[in-house]
Amino acid sequence: MRFASLGSGSRGNSLIAEAGCTRVLVDCGFSLRETVARLARLKVEPESLSGILVTHEHDDHVGGVARLASRFRIPVYLTHGTLRGAGEFGEAEIAVIDSHQRFAVGDVEVEPFPVPHDAAEPVQYVLGDGARRLGVLTDIGEPTSHVVRVLKNCDALVLECN
Repeated sequence: MRFASLGSGSRGNSLIAEAGCTRVLVDCGFSLRETVARLARLKVEPESLSGILVTHEHDDHVGGVARLASRFRIPVYLTHGTLRGAGEFGEAEIAVIDSHQRFAVGDVEVEPFPVPHDAAEPVQYVLGDGARRLGVLTDIGEPTSHVVRVLKNCDALVLECN
């Protein structure tokens, strides 16, 4: 499993992770142009993305999702509350997820988990490839025992602190 941050801060957040032949973004808070440029620095074509996992509806996490997903036909995975709070996603393919139910995007095992945050139905993710687990924890209020339990056996943890 490999991962890299495209950026983290109040002007935008996004992280790319890959396992096997699958690449996913966690959030996309940058403009289409900026996201494509940041992916290019990593030698990644947007067409190679298998999905966008959205954590919550705040613009610095979801602001570029609709355009990127629509332009490059990338499926978007998010909770019902995040979908309701974020509004329109254009022509993007939307997959509503359960915040407690694991699923797969190609070779990436995705474990969403709910977190306390000032959003409609926010989640964070643990991504795995069968051998390694990457925890992604961007926006959270207070850590809960559930959050600690989910992240306990991760091999790596990406924290956003801004």
